[in-house]
Amino acid sequence: MQRFVNTLENHLKPVPEDARARVLLAAAYVEVGRAEDAMREANLAMALRPNEATVLYNLACVFCKLEKKGEALETIRKAWSAGFRESDWARRDPDLALLRGDPEFEMLYPETGKH
Repeated sequence: MQRFVNTLENHLKPVPEDARARVLLAAAYVEVGRAEDAMREANLAMALRPNEATVLYNLACVFCKLEKKGEALETIRKAWSAGFRESDWARRDPDLALLRGDPEFEMLYPETGKH
């Protein structure tokens, strides 16, 4: 995982505006126990792409892994508004386990066939 972190850090030096790489780096930082760095990268990615559905969805996953439920819920709400409406995917994504059972998450991403 550290090799992946190094690769992403090196990639971002010449292209610091790559929000998707910043999301990946944030997730990798979570995995290696660098929570503050993960939050910094997540916030940068959100600033770079505040309306991109997949970036927001993946940031919600990062916030869940950091056990930041409020930030995760706010971000998944933004992802839904930006167009990420894949209930089946969101409901089975292990990274979003922290949000399951929350009334707002359940309303945004209902079980298939329930609206």
